[in-house]
Amino acid sequence: MAEERKLIGEYLLEKGVITEDQLKEAFKEVERTNRKIGEILVRRGFAREEDIARALSEQLGFTFVDLSTYQIETEATQLIPKDCALRLKAIPIFKVGDSLKVAMTNPLDIAAIDELSCLSGGLRIKPVLATPTGIKEAIARFYGIIEPLTGFGERIPYSETPIPKPEGEPSKLVQEASQAPVIKLVNQLIEEAVKSGASDIHLEPQEDGFYCRLRIDGVLHETEPPAKKLQLAVISRLKIMAEMDIAQSRLPQDGRIQTKVLGRDIDLRVATFPTIYGEHVSIRILDKTQGIVELEELGFQEDTLKKFKEIIYKPYGIILVTGPTGSGKTTTLYAVLNTINDLKKNIITLEDPVEYTIARIHQSQVNIRAGLTFATGLRSIVRLDPDIIMIGEIRDKETADIAIHSSLTGHLVFSTLHTNDAPSAATRLIDIGVEPYLVASSLAGVLAQRLVRKLCPKCKKEYKPSREEIESINESANKRIDELTNKQLYKPTGCNDCRNTGYKGRTGIFELLIPDNGINELIIKKAPSHQIRDAACQQGMKTLRQDGFQKVLQGITSLSEVLSVTKEA
Repeated sequence: MAEERKLIGEYLLEKGVITEDQLKEAFKEVERTNRKIGEILVRRGFAREEDIARALSEQLGFTFVDLSTYQIETEATQLIPKDCALRLKAIPIFKVGDSLKVAMTNPLDIAAIDELSCLSGGLRIKPVLATPTGIKEAIARFYGIIEPLTGFGERIPYSETPIPKPEGEPSKLVQEASQAPVIKLVNQLIEEAVKSGASDIHLEPQEDGFYCRLRIDGVLHETEPPAKKLQLAVISRLKIMAEMDIAQSRLPQDGRIQTKVLGRDIDLRVATFPTIYGEHVSIRILDKTQGIVELEELGFQEDTLKKFKEIIYKPYGIILVTGPTGSGKTTTLYAVLNTINDLKKNIITLEDPVEYTIARIHQSQVNIRAGLTFATGLRSIVRLDPDIIMIGEIRDKETADIAIHSSLTGHLVFSTLHTNDAPSAATRLIDIGVEPYLVASSLAGVLAQRLVRKLCPKCKKEYKPSREEIESINESANKRIDELTNKQLYKPTGCNDCRNTGYKGRTGIFELLIPDNGINELIIKKAPSHQIRDAACQQGMKTLRQDGFQKVLQGITSLSEVLSVTKEA
């Protein structure tokens, strides 16, 4: 990257396209954001896309093509499907014999060139350079399927982009948000996120641009953003769809969109938050067609799953699933309810929000504005003769007290708690004011969990672990050194199938604490969580890290991934 920065910067400086001050300013942003120098120069309005493309053309030795004036052969475009052209940011422009000339934003992308060759039936690919906007518009023009969206790839100088104030002009906002290009842009953004398997969309206004990131397998990936000048229109469009107040931009808002994307029922939970450069929009994507995941599909080791199934069929008690936000707690609870759902049982839930519906289970959603909180809702639920109660989250003493008393009066209660591990759940309940003897009497089990990315099966690579890696696994997983010395582990490499991340999909790692008499005595004595952990490990509990290392040895995930989401016991 350093070489690229130097070459492009020097070229544009020599040609008089940019000034020395502009280059220094861009370099500072490169160091801060790790973005490419060319992208930053364009975003800030210091240079045009064509200037960057011509600089790359001269430095890399590839021909630059202005696609707006180029006559593209229809026969050539028919060789590459539209969705592949969009994904690879490339368009075939003409074919001669066994060669296919293709305009690309990155003619050094060997993986893309190989894929283009396969798609075209083995033709020899001859890449040329074109601008990202030029390729996008050419795809729209020559494939005849989509229209170029005004401003989607367009960049304007950040210094000339004032943030409009929407208050007092709702009719104008509605008009801007109802324009066909804006509607199409928002629809394409949502469709791209669903296609990519993203769980969240983040639209992030900044001084120098309007950025968009997708959370895929728990990691944020930047995607092509709308132009800065469309920021207000795009946000207003989403707020209208989510039935929010578009004239209000100084307070956080929440809303919901139910739509169909690619023939699938999608539920979007939209949240806005005011920042100094405009409203940050976060969209949670819930794919209704995926259904409830089975317990066996969550990633449990066989022995842990067997123990967990034993406690979820208990007649009473409280079972907690713990972990940070985004660790899959709700997914696990839905899988549990789906497993134990029976016509002989009356199951009632109180959630925030209801993410998936399960047949014959009575699900309710909290509504704080209307006065329906977890605590008030739980008081009413216990009067409805339930066998099993699921509370989305225990947040305060009042909810915890009612949940625990419900579990002690013949109900099986499931809920979640924000703690880093299973032993901390008991101390957390005591900290919020629950009597220790009540915690000990009611707690049937605690399942702590995290999500780790799974290695891409198409590109994961075998390697022999170093001595340090062997020792770290040995220390936590209780494996013999000689047993691990010749063990082959796997590491990520990256391919088109996994967006060059080396990972595809996620699985859970788990820590199951089932209190015995000794642990209950520690809870009553208000023992610290590390003492409860030691007692649980002596009892046979596997820690999160131990469970993660087991998946490393099974070739499911990488050592670095497990280390990044767990800590030493």
